[in-house]
Amino acid sequence: MPDREYNRRKITLKRSNRESTAVGGKVVAFCGTRGLPANYGGFETAVDEITRRFVDAGIPCDVVCRSSDDEHILPDVHNGRCLVYVKGSRNRKLDTFMSAIRTGVYLWRNRWHYRHVFWFNNANLPGILMTALMRLPMSVNTDGLEWRRAKWSWPFKLYYILSSFLICRVCKSLISDSKGIQKYYRQRFFKKTSMVPYGIPNSIKVTPKRQTEILSEYNLEKDKYFLQITRIEPDNYPLEVAQAFTQTKLASRGLKMVIIGYKEHTAYATELKALDGKAGVMIRPAVYDPEIVQTLRQSCFCYVHGNSVGGTNPALLEAMATCPRLLAIDCEFSREVLADTGMLFDRMNIEADLLRASNSHAEPGKLYRNVGNRYQWDAVAESYIRLAEGMPAGYRPAVVRNRAIKTTSETEVLIETDTVDNRNQK
Repeated sequence: MPDREYNRRKITLKRSNRESTAVGGKVVAFCGTRGLPANYGGFETAVDEITRRFVDAGIPCDVVCRSSDDEHILPDVHNGRCLVYVKGSRNRKLDTFMSAIRTGVYLWRNRWHYRHVFWFNNANLPGILMTALMRLPMSVNTDGLEWRRAKWSWPFKLYYILSSFLICRVCKSLISDSKGIQKYYRQRFFKKTSMVPYGIPNSIKVTPKRQTEILSEYNLEKDKYFLQITRIEPDNYPLEVAQAFTQTKLASRGLKMVIIGYKEHTAYATELKALDGKAGVMIRPAVYDPEIVQTLRQSCFCYVHGNSVGGTNPALLEAMATCPRLLAIDCEFSREVLADTGMLFDRMNIEADLLRASNSHAEPGKLYRNVGNRYQWDAVAESYIRLAEGMPAGYRPAVVRNRAIKTTSETEVLIETDTVDNRNQK
């Protein structure tokens, strides 16, 4: 096996010594995300949840992570997953491209170590092509329709489209996270993909005292605010939602509109920030603390989901699992996930839909049943394991049946569930 320790300025690698227990003595690699711990977004959370179950099943896996110049202490292992580090670029727009090249070089030097490679996001085209040249078995999670994002200039949009087209030609195993994305690839790229979505997170226990502290820190009261946690980008509509809220006069009823995710000082984000403190609008920085995020979701009056580009959005699943009401943008992907639950808003008539939501009844039990029956990390991980073994993904979630639902004057609360494993049934 090639020497796996070399200069970090090129590609940094840290590894713990362990014997592989996988079939054939080889490891499964997860590439194309920022890595672990999962502090960045949906892909990182997916890799965390999937690889944790790989390890539980006795399948060793490596997660390729991006390092930066200001990170001095990098862990070798994260809860049983070995971590490999590559550098991206100081230019944010080239970060994924450069890290993909360096990941491809790393895989080339250590190609005999791996039996399967999972890539996430078509923007990692250089690394994906290098993996194909090595003839390493791989699967690519295509992500959403990135070229539709308003933030990208036409050169980047063209790159995404060409990347998706080329990946369809060179990669046999593609993963779509929604039926909508699967349909798009079938119709536009004439490519069959495996539909494997994401799962809902395990809820964490936050003490009543801590919940009170968190709400106090944000100057909020339970059931007195709308909430949107998102990246501040045009295709997620936080500015439009905030502007619409100021027109509703809901602040006179004691309601607030809390938008969390302010991070980069783009023109769009700056225009949003200017609304902070006006007519009940609150703009707050991005937050990754799970206790804070869960408390804010559970305590809100209604969660607003504006992500319009992509397939199954993890944030929407999390909101359905924890929030009492949900108002999502009317698009193909929202309709697929919500099915007959929640509410939809028209991007051209947000004000009226916010008012409609303000008079709606809570339905947490119905939202949880819907999402819990269809989006499960155990079933997701099993599909990835099957793909790593050269079999069809065959995503089949178990059935979650409710034993009891306790109803109060304002909300219905799911208090116990019963899972029936029908995944082996035909």
